[in-house]
Amino acid sequence: MITIISGTNRPGSKTLQFATASLELLSEMDEDVQLLDLATIAPQWLHTGMYTPADITPELLDIQKRFVLNVDAFVIIVPEYNGSYPGMMKLFIDAISVNEYPSNFKNKAFALIGVASGRAGNLRGIDHLADTIAHMGGWVLPNKLPLSGVEALLNEDGKVTDEATLTSLRSSAEQLIAARNRNLIYK
Repeated sequence: MITIISGTNRPGSKTLQFATASLELLSEMDEDVQLLDLATIAPQWLHTGMYTPADITPELLDIQKRFVLNVDAFVIIVPEYNGSYPGMMKLFIDAISVNEYPSNFKNKAFALIGVASGRAGNLRGIDHLADTIAHMGGWVLPNKLPLSGVEALLNEDGKVTDEATLTSLRSSAEQLIAARNRNLIYK
């Protein structure tokens, strides 16, 4: 199973549109894939008590089990917020890290995609996220994908229609599948 994470809780974000495009591409490749939109996580599930495993809400534990623990690869798409990735993404990682830490990311493959209106495609943010994932034992694909000027890559219905972008998303998906299937990750 592959989980795609739309790494922001901002309503109406373009990030979700790119996550949906990735979901469609991986589905067309006959992969078992699911989408976790961080905007669907209720704020009350993330609180200071979450740092004690006994106080993690049942809803957050269910999300962790479905979208993190029972998964062997991830696509994480993050927008640029102040030169990095969104705090909601970091808060989610922190929240799940106190429960079954080694099983969350260790030896799992990660494709990272940055999206931004500007010209760098959140390259700095996906580098920051790669460091966090590597610290937790995840294996980040060497070819991270920064997407720049994202408004121009979407049609009026909010679908990704730019052929070069779709080709890049497909290539990233193929690399992720190859890493997972060929057992390129150290066990």
